[in-house]
Amino acid sequence: MSPHGVFLDRIAQDEKLAATLRTDDMQRYAVVPKTVMINQWPEDLNWILIDATYPKQISRRLQLLITHREMVIDRLPGKEIAAAESELRDAVVDYLLSTYPQYFRREADLILCPLTGLAIDISPDGADPMVAAALLASEDMLLLLPEQRGHERHSHYVLKSGALLFPNDWSLRSHFRQPEPDGTNPAELEEWRSAKRKSLKAARLGKTPYEIHDGHVSHYMQHFASRVDLFFSKMEPGMRTWRRNWGMRMSGELFLHSDMLPGELPALAADNWARYGYLRSEHETFAKLPHTRAVVFTIKTFLWKLSDLVNNPVALNALLVANENLSPTMFEYRAENLPSFREFLAQYQSAS
Repeated sequence: MSPHGVFLDRIAQDEKLAATLRTDDMQRYAVVPKTVMINQWPEDLNWILIDATYPKQISRRLQLLITHREMVIDRLPGKEIAAAESELRDAVVDYLLSTYPQYFRREADLILCPLTGLAIDISPDGADPMVAAALLASEDMLLLLPEQRGHERHSHYVLKSGALLFPNDWSLRSHFRQPEPDGTNPAELEEWRSAKRKSLKAARLGKTPYEIHDGHVSHYMQHFASRVDLFFSKMEPGMRTWRRNWGMRMSGELFLHSDMLPGELPALAADNWARYGYLRSEHETFAKLPHTRAVVFTIKTFLWKLSDLVNNPVALNALLVANENLSPTMFEYRAENLPSFREFLAQYQSAS
């Protein structure tokens, strides 16, 4: 059953139109040689990206909203959060209608998309605003709002709402449900406690960027953590910035919730990267909404099979250069995967 306010029978899916979508995402959004926290916005970059990855990703998002709604849409309580969610939904709608009129149209309170066959009711009694955003854009969208914290009541931006359908080993809220052992086996009990701590640490709702990255990303803590709140507070509505990261996975699954990771995966070996490996690249943006002044963090996830990527000269060269320029802190961050991955890449490095 589709989510409230989401209709599957109001517009036919147009496969011929979908076939006209751009298919050059592997080249256009390839990994960058050096990932930095903030990049200036180029004139030719769209805030919401529509390309050949869009229809399948929206289909997967709809499936996740039907089967795991509580794990992918969540928020803290508060009228200011509800207002920011509605403003975000309206911003997404306005942007899509003006930027992609060939793919989206409005009929009264319905937004119809022939690429996906979905019609979304954006009226006050229609779809949840974050559900609407999640099915109109293939980007995950997170809302950060300022909050006074500490004895000195400094303003810190806090993650207060999100549509997170394609997480990469993290979550909005912990959904750790393993029953606690009876305690007769100390090793088993400690393993359970460790798993619970890991789940709670991976959950990001209600946390500041500092709290989110502390213990996870050392280069962020060293170089950016102290400046993020100041940057967010000084952002003006209409200003946008972007960044792009990359990583390697032995899974082609987009939904990698920290409490629902895939089961047994292929061993980390060069041959297996060639057979089963994927490059996961996240194109991320920051923008500020004009009325609620919430900061919107978007994540467009690209997942490319490595066996396809190495046959694309532009994408392969970008990956080789990015690998060569990987900072020591990022090497530490990817310590488990990187040695065998670099062994896999070495054959292409020597041939280039």
